[in-house]
Amino acid sequence: MGRAQDWIKAGGILGLAILTARATKTPLATLLAAMPVLLKHLQQMEAKQATSRGTSGPLTHAEAALILGVSPNASEDEIMQAHRRLIQKNHPDVGGTDYLAAKINQARDILLSK
Repeated sequence: MGRAQDWIKAGGILGLAILTARATKTPLATLLAAMPVLLKHLQQMEAKQATSRGTSGPLTHAEAALILGVSPNASEDEIMQAHRRLIQKNHPDVGGTDYLAAKINQARDILLSK
């Protein structure tokens, strides 16, 4: 999803929180405190939708190279550096999803098992 779409989604969520606060006479701070839980839930829903839209089965060697952003005949060092860079940005502990982390790990495993 693009960055502009992320901002639109965030604005929509904030607008919904404001409307809900007014309608239920709940303090906005209370609703905003629940936002991290809501966002995590939305990410999990998106990941499930992505898996249902995607093809099932193992990644091909070429797909694995595309995920990591390396050439299909990249060295082990290049693969490990690309994996480390991506997993640091997409790990579930830093806002990524389990689905993305699993795909990044799967791509590394496929490329290293040449």
